[in-house]
Amino acid sequence: MTSGVCVRCGGRILAFQKESVAREKARQLSEQAGYPVTYRMLKGIMLCGACLDALPLIGHDICQRCGRDRELQASIGNEGLCRDCVHGEDGQILVANRSLLRYEKGERDLLGLFKYRGDERLASFYGTLLAITVQRYYRSMGFTCITTVPLHPQRLRERGFNQVDLLARHLGAAIKIPVKSLLLRAKDTPKLSKQKGRTARHESMREAFVWDGQEMPAAAKILLLDDIYTTGSTLRSCARTIREYLGPSCDMYSLTIYR
Repeated sequence: MTSGVCVRCGGRILAFQKESVAREKARQLSEQAGYPVTYRMLKGIMLCGACLDALPLIGHDICQRCGRDRELQASIGNEGLCRDCVHGEDGQILVANRSLLRYEKGERDLLGLFKYRGDERLASFYGTLLAITVQRYYRSMGFTCITTVPLHPQRLRERGFNQVDLLARHLGAAIKIPVKSLLLRAKDTPKLSKQKGRTARHESMREAFVWDGQEMPAAAKILLLDDIYTTGSTLRSCARTIREYLGPSCDMYSLTIYR
């Protein structure tokens, strides 16, 4: 029996070939209590068995702050933090980031297709991956709302849509948490991929965002959504702006597809 076309390879999804892979991945990604939900999401995701099996999942041994896979940096110390988080700034601005996949070459190509073409199938696909990530790491967190990293108006006009807003819509519907726009982008920063070094990225994001006037409880627990965590400069800048407005009792967590 077939159940659609794989968004990665374009091949037919054969349910009987995918079944065992979905079960194995669900065991890898969840504890016993969360297994049924994770399994249902994996079974329904628009991937064939081979592409599901090939997903570059982040392992269990991660930096407890930024979510980096230990395989990508062996020096995670006794405190459970990677070198960048031990020596980085603003450690308390963002409580934690969690991601599902390592950002490898094949993933870059697929994400680029989504970001610049806005294929709705990929919005659903990535939204499901994010829901799986919440189930894996944040299942009992009780977030007040989901919010997103905004695009500068000029970038929004060029692209026509904010891909992260599409992801938030799918994620919010999947995990039953409201999505609220809390920030505006006040500064049109260069793409982070074109900036050299962590210091340059950090400086470029200084005062890049402003509060947009939404009413929120001061003790909110907010899930900040983006597609990639690279150095964390963008996410920390957003989190800092929100906490400056709501105060220190607001807890900020972030969620990305890739790390």
